[in-house]
Amino acid sequence: MPPHSFESFCAGAPMTTMGGARAPFWRDLRQGRRALLLAALALGPAACGDDSNGTPDAGPVEPALPPGCAGQPVPPTTLACTGLYVDIASKQLNTGVEAFTPAVPLWSDGTDKQRWIRLPPGTIIDNTDPNEWVFPIGTRLWKQFSVGGKRIETRLWHKVRTNNWVAATYAWNADDSAAARTPGGDVPIAGGTYHIPTGDECDKCHKGRSERILGFEHVELGLPGAQGLTLAKLIERKLLKVPPATATLAIGDDGTGVAAPALGWLHANCGITCHNGNSSSVAFQAGMRLRLDPRQLDGRPLLESDPRRTTTGIKVNAVNWNGRTRIIPGDPEASLLYQLISNRGEGNQMPPIASRVVDVTNVALIKDWIVRMAPPPPPPDAGVPDAAEPVDTAMPPPDPVDTAPPEDAVAADLPQPPEPDLAPPPVDAGAPPEIDAAMPVDPADAAAPDLAPPPADTERVPSEIDLAPAAASDAGSPEDAAVEVPPAVPPS
Repeated sequence: MPPHSFESFCAGAPMTTMGGARAPFWRDLRQGRRALLLAALALGPAACGDDSNGTPDAGPVEPALPPGCAGQPVPPTTLACTGLYVDIASKQLNTGVEAFTPAVPLWSDGTDKQRWIRLPPGTIIDNTDPNEWVFPIGTRLWKQFSVGGKRIETRLWHKVRTNNWVAATYAWNADDSAAARTPGGDVPIAGGTYHIPTGDECDKCHKGRSERILGFEHVELGLPGAQGLTLAKLIERKLLKVPPATATLAIGDDGTGVAAPALGWLHANCGITCHNGNSSSVAFQAGMRLRLDPRQLDGRPLLESDPRRTTTGIKVNAVNWNGRTRIIPGDPEASLLYQLISNRGEGNQMPPIASRVVDVTNVALIKDWIVRMAPPPPPPDAGVPDAAEPVDTAMPPPDPVDTAPPEDAVAADLPQPPEPDLAPPPVDAGAPPEIDAAMPVDPADAAAPDLAPPPADTERVPSEIDLAPAAASDAGSPEDAAVEVPPAVPPS
């Protein structure tokens, strides 16, 4: 029989004494399993570990947990058992827990926030897609909210399997000595109430990222202003699978001179969460893309970037604001985007949840940005008059109506015969007229042209000459009778 082993304990195999004989359960536990049980508790419930397919593996090394955390569910019912603190009373951070601050913090009604992350030892982040980082199993992130120096809530995101994160929110007690799991809702604070988001409310924002993590990402950690575990430190410590070309990003301008702070704020407050190209994001169908692509943040001009291309002059197709324009260059008051971020009220604000107070300082930056936008050029045939010249708005009098038909109306509508030669023939007619060799001719007729009028029953198509009234004195003129007018070509 094998000796006592940690592997056999994890597998649930029966324990034996060192001599090989099976001992009673109470004696086995006392002599052998007690030490193994203590070791397992120190490593946490995932020490036995398995991957997303259920195959046993070494598993991530879990943080040391204080006494009393054995048997806790995932996520646990108390903040003390999440692995953030070694001792929650002293607020001493656990081993491997590191603080970070994004360059452009998400607006949270002026609350003070702290953020931490713990990557399992020996693991790295897969940043193959710079817009969608993939974190190793066992990764934990926390965000703590305080008002006036008093802790209110701490949120946890914990990756337990591939594509599977669990989340929980913990509300602090009156003396900040402990925090228990809460479903969310309004809690009283000095001077009013504070709203802790529910699980559904949290998911509305976090589902905009495949890995659910918002602030710990390429853009927020690479822009100037990021602190703690920044993009530069991740590169230095080889914690990224694909080392980025640069550790410092720069938002280029768009011709306004103030694009960087405006686009950075829209990225952090609107683009990361909802208005992006992730098909799971709440506002994906709207088509407005406000998330910045880190591959474009090398200082290049951003006039044609997604945040400008999908907002400037673009009309909204939504029930509440159908036909409104997102951004009208030079006119923030008429721009729907500015109206929503500068307002609070259910169904008429952005972001739609988790905020009751307008971010006055940064909303002013957005307003200035829109004011500085150049209006789009007029179409080439717009005929815009010179501003210095008066514009005659009077309607010109209508042209007189000519009811007479045009002189060439008949000629224009119907094919006409050639003009007849009305000159009298010469006295000496000479040779007979030419005869079309293609037509059969009677020899008697070929001797001389027939100048007599056609018989009465001969059908002729009247020509323009026939339709003209003749004077009575000319009715029997031999010259008129001698002129034979070729028949008119019937209209096709």
